[in-house]
Amino acid sequence: MSNFPNFKRQLSRLFGTFIGDRNGNIALLFALTLVPLLLAVGASVDFVRAYNVQDKMQADIDSAMLAVIGKVGKVSDDELKGEIVKWYNAQTNITGGYVLNTKDMTIDTANSTVQAKVTSQVNTTFMKLAGIQSIPIGASSTVAGGATESKAALSMYLVLDRSGSMASQTKTSYTYSCTTGKGKKKVTTTCTAYYTKIESLKLAVTSLLTKFIDADPTSTYVRTGAVSYNGSMQTPTNLAWGTTGVAAYVAALTATSTTDSSLATQTAYESLIAGSENSAHMTKNQQVPEKYIVLMTDGENTTTTADTNTKKWCDKAKLAKIEIYTVAFMAPSRGQALLNYCATDSGHYFPAENTSDLVSAFNKIGVKASKKLVRLAK
Repeated sequence: MSNFPNFKRQLSRLFGTFIGDRNGNIALLFALTLVPLLLAVGASVDFVRAYNVQDKMQADIDSAMLAVIGKVGKVSDDELKGEIVKWYNAQTNITGGYVLNTKDMTIDTANSTVQAKVTSQVNTTFMKLAGIQSIPIGASSTVAGGATESKAALSMYLVLDRSGSMASQTKTSYTYSCTTGKGKKKVTTTCTAYYTKIESLKLAVTSLLTKFIDADPTSTYVRTGAVSYNGSMQTPTNLAWGTTGVAAYVAALTATSTTDSSLATQTAYESLIAGSENSAHMTKNQQVPEKYIVLMTDGENTTTTADTNTKKWCDKAKLAKIEIYTVAFMAPSRGQALLNYCATDSGHYFPAENTSDLVSAFNKIGVKASKKLVRLAK
């Protein structure tokens, strides 16, 4: 919005020109109606921004609530409230953002239910012309869980890009303790570095897996697997109970070579539809699981043939009622187009332009899938 003051000066000059015109009243009438028109258009921009912030705020509070629901009755109410605040603060990345007050939390141990609400203000830009400095927003969440509650089973397969471009830096920085100088001049200070894309991916996957650990601590309902790809498919990790195998697999990923997502997508599809996958769940939890693919890339396939083949396996997965989430991480237009195509619908596609966006996308996927495991009442 750095050009906004210039815009106002240009608008003032325009008004002066019209008002000084003695040839008729049309110019004056136009000038008088332009201000309300601009306010109306500007207000819509401000409200859209406020809606987007509120949407993220809702996802953050839902995520925090899902993360702690399993601890109801196992820790004190004050400890549980502290956990909610901790998880919530870890999710939000808006400076000076939300107000999450423990006084606005209600814990019902008997019914394993937790309620919380959060409020904020979104500063306006255009509406300041009308004297409106901010728009109040809020979100509330109620989660019901408990050891005796029936839970749904799920299987999720991650398809992750580890091509050479994943080694490049993002624009998201972090600080760490470091030393400079030598001998007596050696001092400990704070240094700044930037996350690489592959480091960002590891943070994002950890965020997703944490949702499953919290929702299914005994690994009775969740099975996960992962495969990575560059110019060819890398050795996958098979679907297994819990998240340990996938966490270790992703932690070891390195970035090299070109990009071809087709065989990796095929592997995810075939692993999920295998009869052995349903049998594993039926033996342990007597359910046919919900099934998910999470397909991520930071680029585009080296050949259009790889695009065509990837789409073919995405189509097969959709016919098999497998939900497909896709995440385009700083990807070019062709990569975005492929992932838009593969996603189950627009709500299953996530564009990410920095580390925070990527972590948020995987976190939201984890929250949505975790809703199958615990009841999100409101």
